[in-house]
Amino acid sequence: MNHDSHIASVLKALDDHDTFYLLGHEDPDADCLGSQRALGSWLGRRGKKAHLCSVGPWGRPEIFDWEPLFIGKIPPLEDGDQPLIVILDCSSPERTGFPDTALPEAVTCVIDHHAAGSDFGDIRYVDPLCPSTTLMIQKLIETAGDEPTAEEAEILFLGFCTDTGYFRHVEPGRAEPLEAVSRLVAAGASPAETFRLLAGGRSLGSRKLLGRVLERSELYFDGRLVISWENWKDWRELGSERDSDMLYQLMMSISGIEAAAVIREQNDGICTVGFRSITNLDVSDIARFFGGGGHRKAAGCTMSGDLHDVTEHLLQIFADRFD
Repeated sequence: MNHDSHIASVLKALDDHDTFYLLGHEDPDADCLGSQRALGSWLGRRGKKAHLCSVGPWGRPEIFDWEPLFIGKIPPLEDGDQPLIVILDCSSPERTGFPDTALPEAVTCVIDHHAAGSDFGDIRYVDPLCPSTTLMIQKLIETAGDEPTAEEAEILFLGFCTDTGYFRHVEPGRAEPLEAVSRLVAAGASPAETFRLLAGGRSLGSRKLLGRVLERSELYFDGRLVISWENWKDWRELGSERDSDMLYQLMMSISGIEAAAVIREQNDGICTVGFRSITNLDVSDIARFFGGGGHRKAAGCTMSGDLHDVTEHLLQIFADRFD
């Protein structure tokens, strides 16, 4: 699909407005927040005012230091403001964590690389083939005739590496993303420093939680699916920091595994579930069945019920996929 017309529409909207509310999804990662930061920085260089808004939480070590740069509430409009609301890396308006009543009445622009989700927003630039939303922001900056600054390049590169598992999930034949990130390295992004941010700085509690979840893992469907879980008691004892990327790497390295699911049991009869796949099994389709979304090989959803109920529901739907 040619996205040139969508890019042109977004660039025109960015040019036509002077004030921006930049929102991402709740429980953000570096791709989400990096998209907001890099876009906000670039708009600032062009004399625009950008409000970076996020409800958090800030549970990932690589983004700890970013929290002071964001505001947890939607700031009131100033006299004469006609803002553009830009929602980044977010497949539905509900996932921003901000109620509709908190947002000003304004034109909404959506920039996202998730295939699943609702068809919302007045202006949409959605590219499911793009590995990260930060890469889409880079494309906007470069299409406008500018280049990322060294700081913007670092932020964009971190977001790209977050969503690609440090290049592990880049599909064959996709040279364009690698060519794009090579320009970020040329502009000042450090692959070594980025890897340190993603792989280091972890607490002992997070390592113990990793071991606990691995110990609970169970195999199903002749070893093709692995499921494990964690709950609020684990977090109270060991802390809320988790290393999902490393957890899924280890689970998916088990011989014969095609998919993994990790259930996070909340203290209110609700569970969140993360999915991963290393075959053609589309876990985003499974997540959408339960009201969630994501990518073909990485997705998530929220489900009602306790650990037992959610496990049974998952086994029922995976049984259809493994027939």
